[in-house]
Amino acid sequence: MSNFEFLEKIDTDLCRLIKESEKLYRDEYFEQSIVQTRRFAENVCRSLLGERLIPDSTFDECLATLNDIFTKNIRQREMISDLYFLKAQGNASAHGKKVKQDGNIALDCIKRAFELGINYALMLGGDKKLDKLEFSEEVLVLGEKKKKGKLKEKYLAKKKTAKKNNQLYKKKKEQAKQYIYPSLVQNPKSASKMNIIGGLVLIFAIGFYIYINFLSK
Repeated sequence: MSNFEFLEKIDTDLCRLIKESEKLYRDEYFEQSIVQTRRFAENVCRSLLGERLIPDSTFDECLATLNDIFTKNIRQREMISDLYFLKAQGNASAHGKKVKQDGNIALDCIKRAFELGINYALMLGGDKKLDKLEFSEEVLVLGEKKKKGKLKEKYLAKKKTAKKNNQLYKKKKEQAKQYIYPSLVQNPKSASKMNIIGGLVLIFAIGFYIYINFLSK
């Protein structure tokens, strides 16, 4: 996944350029990622000039021309601001004597490139819903967006709950055996009482049998 998938239908070359910047950032090549965002910005600038573009003109010259043209609205001024920012940061990274592995600057550049890409797509007639897109650092760092509520996670949670309920049932069952239904062996007093009652019933039954069969005649 990429934050710049929306550019695929607008300009595949620009989309490829900025996706490479994301990949470089993901691999922690921050300097190279910053330089790549500059390349992206320069190509956006040249594309925006259209017929006004002079083939051999530098990025500075292209940007100066576009700056003179883009004076109509806030969106255009935002694009100019992003272009200047990406140009300055890209130059600093490309021509610096020491390599600064600065992830914060690289992240800021990619975010500015994202806003630039949105405005560029809208100017070329892209869907107005693009204006609601939000940049995802999760997609930038992982190359994907984690899905919530996966079936596997739900299954494991359900299994865990079932196991817990089963353990609770067994515990209650053991408590019932011990405290609610005590056996005669576990309770000697109850056993003696039952023996006496049983003996009396047996004597009564024998006496009744003798009376019916022998004494009553």
